[in-house]
Amino acid sequence: MNWFPQIGSGSIAQFPVSRGRQWRSIVNVMESGEQISLPDTSGGLIQWRLSYQELTNQEAANLNSLFQTSQGQFAPFTFLDPLANLLGWSESLAQPGWQCGVLTVSPGVNDPLGTQRASSIANGEGGNQSLSQSLSLAGSVVTCFSVWLRGDSATAVTLARDSAQIIAAVTSVWTRVYVSGSGTSGAEASTFSLEVPPGQTVDVWGLQVEAQPYPSKYKATGAASGIYEETYFAGDQLTLTDTAPGLSACDIQLISRV
Repeated sequence: MNWFPQIGSGSIAQFPVSRGRQWRSIVNVMESGEQISLPDTSGGLIQWRLSYQELTNQEAANLNSLFQTSQGQFAPFTFLDPLANLLGWSESLAQPGWQCGVLTVSPGVNDPLGTQRASSIANGEGGNQSLSQSLSLAGSVVTCFSVWLRGDSATAVTLARDSAQIIAAVTSVWTRVYVSGSGTSGAEASTFSLEVPPGQTVDVWGLQVEAQPYPSKYKATGAASGIYEETYFAGDQLTLTDTAPGLSACDIQLISRV
């Protein structure tokens, strides 16, 4: 599967970004005049409008290469929502998308906003234990995996995407930490994990994965979304305009099937 290319140090889009959602329903009108309306779940679309300025020659070539490979509107590619938290169930760590091993996860803990949407993660075992979630992200895609942490006693946890990791200090004050970069070369999926040392308890909130190098404002999620494997160019023409030596601009419209 081809992927929509990132630009710069790993961003999908530049501002402004426009995202529109379209739903479709099927209506059956009975002889009596009664109408039966049902959602057409396969007919939903997301329309994207992306505007790029000061693209380098290589960035412009990457976009043009995908356009040529896709034969304009014909073939699909994978597009990552530049506005989304790609993790599923960011505040429901007992959901099947999460793997927590023998960790004890307790929801309803005070969070940095003064509500009770954080969770406490306790490791009562003799070795390190991890909370993790795997996503269908190619290893070449740059992401930022971030989380807010605190604990009643000082400790340190490991935040990782595949083999790339950081050691984050945990104190009694809520602190946001993140690990940024690409994953395992050639991989078709990536695992994001938080490893807790033996005998330690850590409060976590705001788990987030974004297709960019730095964290943005936290967005709570339900079921995982934001990875659109059926995305198409909306037209059969891609116009790249030279704006300066070695720099280009273009406007792109995409359609994702959901």
